[in-house]
Amino acid sequence: MTPKGHLSCPNCGNSFARLQKSTRMFDCPSCGTTLFRQADALAPIGNHGEMHEVPMLLALGDKLRVGRHVYRMVGHARFDYGRGWWDELWALDGSGNGAWISIDEGDVILQTALPEGQAPKWNEAPPLGASFRVEGNTYTVTEADSAACVAIRGEFPEVMEIGERHNFVNATGDDGALISGEFWAGVRAWYRGRWLDPFDLKPDRAT
Repeated sequence: MTPKGHLSCPNCGNSFARLQKSTRMFDCPSCGTTLFRQADALAPIGNHGEMHEVPMLLALGDKLRVGRHVYRMVGHARFDYGRGWWDELWALDGSGNGAWISIDEGDVILQTALPEGQAPKWNEAPPLGASFRVEGNTYTVTEADSAACVAIRGEFPEVMEIGERHNFVNATGDDGALISGEFWAGVRAWYRGRWLDPFDLKPDRAT
């Protein structure tokens, strides 16, 4: 019997006692079923794609210090944009605050969500060359494309479906700062990016 207040996998019965409050989707470590958290129950959500193994600067379970924060990698998603693919790791600090760490051909960016009141007003992906202001700085869209999720592992703050496609833009500020936007099914999300030097990354490897 599952203890009161615990959630259990509907496929194998494995019990989960300490899920992060922000976790909406995760893999059962016992049977590998991808689960969706809704209210006080867990439901299977389908397959989690094929994650081809490649050398990674960061991996699930690794810890990484960025400034005063130490992030632990808890989710790994891979996105295909036609010309190639990139990896995004969902990471949590000691207070449970999350950030995305994007790795694309050696470029590493830590991204945190922009509050709605600070986000650009575009409801759809702006075109290349479009400009907007965020907190007094001007940003210009330097990349606009679409991508599909092809594989997921671990846990995430949102539901991610294999094959789901979204539009995205990257915009660069006059000072080199980065703002990114993602758009799908009438939903938008904006992120502030911070470039990380891959040669300075010294993760505490998971054992």
